[in-house]
Amino acid sequence: MKMNELHCGCCAAALTVHPLTDCLANRMCESLFQHNAEGIMLTDAAAIILRVNQAFSCITGFTAAEVLGKTPAILRSSHHDASFYQQMWAAISTTGSWQGRIWNRRKDNSVYQQWLKITAIYNEQKQITHYLSVFQDLSIVRLHDQQRRKLLTLDNLTGLGNRELLVSRFPQILAQCRALNLMLHVVWIDGGQLTQVNQQHGLKYGDLLIKAQAQTLKAAVSPEQTLVRLYADDYVVLAVSACTDAAVETQLQGFIDGLSQSYLLDDIQVSTTPAIGVARYPLDGDSEELLLQAAETALFHAKKQGGGRVCFYNARQAAASVRRHQIKHLLSAELSAVPSELSLYFQAKVVMQSRKICGAEVLLRWCSAQLGWVSPAEFIAIAEESRLIIHLDRWVINELCRVVQLLPEQRRPLISFNVSARQLSEADFADWLLNCLQRHNLPAAALEMEVTESAFIDNPAQAMQLLSRLRQQGLRIALDDFGTGYSSLVYLKNMPLDTVKIDRSVIFDVTSNYKSQCILKRLHAMLQDLQLAMVVEGVETEVQHQLLHNMGCEVAQGFFYGKPMPVEQFCQLLQGSRLC
Repeated sequence: MKMNELHCGCCAAALTVHPLTDCLANRMCESLFQHNAEGIMLTDAAAIILRVNQAFSCITGFTAAEVLGKTPAILRSSHHDASFYQQMWAAISTTGSWQGRIWNRRKDNSVYQQWLKITAIYNEQKQITHYLSVFQDLSIVRLHDQQRRKLLTLDNLTGLGNRELLVSRFPQILAQCRALNLMLHVVWIDGGQLTQVNQQHGLKYGDLLIKAQAQTLKAAVSPEQTLVRLYADDYVVLAVSACTDAAVETQLQGFIDGLSQSYLLDDIQVSTTPAIGVARYPLDGDSEELLLQAAETALFHAKKQGGGRVCFYNARQAAASVRRHQIKHLLSAELSAVPSELSLYFQAKVVMQSRKICGAEVLLRWCSAQLGWVSPAEFIAIAEESRLIIHLDRWVINELCRVVQLLPEQRRPLISFNVSARQLSEADFADWLLNCLQRHNLPAAALEMEVTESAFIDNPAQAMQLLSRLRQQGLRIALDDFGTGYSSLVYLKNMPLDTVKIDRSVIFDVTSNYKSQCILKRLHAMLQDLQLAMVVEGVETEVQHQLLHNMGCEVAQGFFYGKPMPVEQFCQLLQGSRLC
């Protein structure tokens, strides 16, 4: 056979090397032969070993000098009988090749498994001239696979297990609990404050916090328990035990105490408020999915109570969680289509002296085909948990711009609408709002936007810039719910405001509480000096009306003057103008 032409049983055509490139081809073949990671052995037709590569020696332990001139029988183990080799050579004789698993031995007599392929090489007369064997050490392949699987189940940032480990181990642990009648506690931990740290200090410090929390949990979790980082600063522990809930809660309170410490992250000090939700097998579910859902529900309630606590799953929470998810899903679907279940209601604001309408606040109502009337306090709070509130706010504004033009033009009052604090963080909100007004041919001065103090907490500079721009375009700005939360006077001093709305909680006992009266008098005098209009919310009786009017309050809103009503009814009300 010519050196530049090879025939093999697995290929019908000849590989021909052009004479001009013969030297280069030989060098390439030699390089591939010597540096291949798989073991290679070339024999003649009588199975006498002619050549082996470096990988052959590394895998078998035999040097080239020790095997050249010998047959491959030097590698045989005692794991196969004569019929195995007879079938192997019969396949090579018939098809030109054979491949499969085979047990061979190394020079030190240790036995290992190979994946071996033997190919017959033919000359131009179709006669076998050589055999080429290529093999892998499967024990090394398995070791690499084990190492790869281990890497795949480790969280890169913390070194804890990751979601893949949880998915692979959960069924095994659950099967163990079923077989031995043990209880499994599925513990979902929220480290707390990661979002704030990322926003205020950057992702670097967020990663440092996660690493510190992981070390805290690693020290607290026993070796037989499974600890994984699910995502962000959420962790899951699978704890098999026969302990009571009280005993488990004691251990988990230790987790809370450990995670509540003050962490020094390079040059900043960070304190966290962790929360823990717990589900139990078999009490709260009999599958991985149900147990994780139950633990997440319990965690939600622990966080809702302010964090720093352990909360066990119960059926009441489950019902609330199902309803919460149902509301979120239905509301999202409603906003994705042309909403027919959402509607705007108007609640009048009146001049206290004349009792005539001077404005109104638009409020959102939802009558769901599946759930019936859903309280705004319920569905708006759920929308606030995600970006759904952004879409909801914008639907209200767009619908208001359309509906407000149905009001009688001569008696059309100033209409107020609410926006969430999240809306003011949207970079495009001001442009979107001004474009919406332009599309509906509605002047900005026809509307007033109500915001709460929470809108200024996260990014006061951005909020002030956005509100200043809108106010310059003619939109009036009102500070809603003043008297609750922090009620910082700095907002009154620095923010571009036109109106301050006094929360109903300030005036509910104004007829019987001298302190409430004093507060209102001082607030009224201060807002007058600041040239800010004051609206009192929550007026429900004639006595309250008279007292507030005598104190100098000028504009009020409440059930005494009228409950929220559809636009058609509000139009009729405007025709009379006087309410009570």
